[in-house]
Amino acid sequence: MADSTNELLGYQLGKGAVTIIEDTDAIAAVAGVSYYAVHFPVETTVAAITTGSNVTGTDADLHRTYAAGTTLFLNFTAITLSGTGLALVYKNDTL
Repeated sequence: MADSTNELLGYQLGKGAVTIIEDTDAIAAVAGVSYYAVHFPVETTVAAITTGSNVTGTDADLHRTYAAGTTLFLNFTAITLSGTGLALVYKNDTL
């Protein structure tokens, strides 16, 4: 069992399969499938992201360029990149 929140988070991010998307790739929404985090190891532009109903604001607020090393922790069901970049996407059911 993890002794701290940081240790638990590190364990969660290292467990299970990771989907890698790059450049103009996308993960389309699939019924019953959602993701809990996305990490951008290099500067990456998000063209579209679908978060569902548990987010205040609009999905368009998240359509932007993220600096290398940025991690977003939020529930989402689809993501599309624009231009060049790389995203490591963590699926909810891998924990």
